[in-house]
Amino acid sequence: MPEKTITVELGDRSYPVYVGNGLLRSLPRLLNDHSVSGPIVVVCDRNVARLHYPAVERLLTSSGYSVVPVILPPGERYKNLGTAGRIYTRMLRAGIGRSATVLAVGGGVIGDLAGFVAATYQRGLTLVHCPTTLLAQVDSSIGGKTGVNHALGKNMIGAFYQPRCVIADNNMLRTLPHREVVCGLGEIVKYGIILDEELFSWIESGLKNLLDLDPSTLFRIVSRCVELKSQLVSRDEREAGERVVLNCGHTIGHALEAEGGYRLLKHGEAVLLGLAAESHLAVRLNLLSQDSFERITSLIGRVPLKVGLRRINKKKALSFIGRDKKGRLGRNRFVLPVRIGQTSVVEDIPREMVGEALDVALALARSGSGRAKKL
Repeated sequence: MPEKTITVELGDRSYPVYVGNGLLRSLPRLLNDHSVSGPIVVVCDRNVARLHYPAVERLLTSSGYSVVPVILPPGERYKNLGTAGRIYTRMLRAGIGRSATVLAVGGGVIGDLAGFVAATYQRGLTLVHCPTTLLAQVDSSIGGKTGVNHALGKNMIGAFYQPRCVIADNNMLRTLPHREVVCGLGEIVKYGIILDEELFSWIESGLKNLLDLDPSTLFRIVSRCVELKSQLVSRDEREAGERVVLNCGHTIGHALEAEGGYRLLKHGEAVLLGLAAESHLAVRLNLLSQDSFERITSLIGRVPLKVGLRRINKKKALSFIGRDKKGRLGRNRFVLPVRIGQTSVVEDIPREMVGEALDVALALARSGSGRAKKL
């Protein structure tokens, strides 16, 4: 199977993203190629540890690295300062110094959390990402965003901190539960909507193959998403300009996640619903054609979402939108599609219109189909 190396160009902090099948076998060689020193603090959750930690430990120890495992409970609700504190304590008790490396093996939660710890422990350790979910391979492991959640909002505490390299082994996705594959589709669909109509067309025609984790489809889609995000990060590392387009679907998506206590919805599921809702806003503001809206919601409606949002309180979800970190001076801020492949930033949308958009997301989730286009 093919392999690809995509570079995030950031001057002396540039780093490669390796995409391919069977790359885990090359882990020690790749670490050595990038002058990664030990000990290696391997951060993963219990689910990933059961599936992948023994192989990771064996590869590292057989190559002379000492390994300190940090195994965490799974779930977005553990991405907080309390969990970060427990990791710091584990590292301090193990005598971890500044020459150590943090290896994040897992999905977006582990990547964000381990990255935040690497950025802040003794003012910064080497960080390597080995993403094991589709969402992490196409999005969260690239770009240096690290952070933890707060009760009043998602990712409110964090830092930009770039890894030494990212190793995205598509073979590791074979162990994913189907729901995690669907989560990855949230970010993949987003890339098509905001940046690349050709990618959107690939997803439309190849959705079944993608859901089935067909190797050639997976490699093509993951590689293209990595290319798109790497280009954006290279031009706008700290989201001062055009990188803001990556937040499309996230303002409403994050609000739904937060109001659900990070239990009812996974991030990618929330993004899919947010994309439908924010596309509705774009239509209401005469930014997006009805045909494009129906194309977007038709594709999202074909994704087998299995979520229950009857406990979501619409008023509380709206309050989370008011606290979103992307807002400015108390005004809400949305990245909305103006056509498939292009977006526009819009501020201060009336609350009642945002409420309508939330209704679209909730109706789509409850129907499990593309019915949102009829609203």
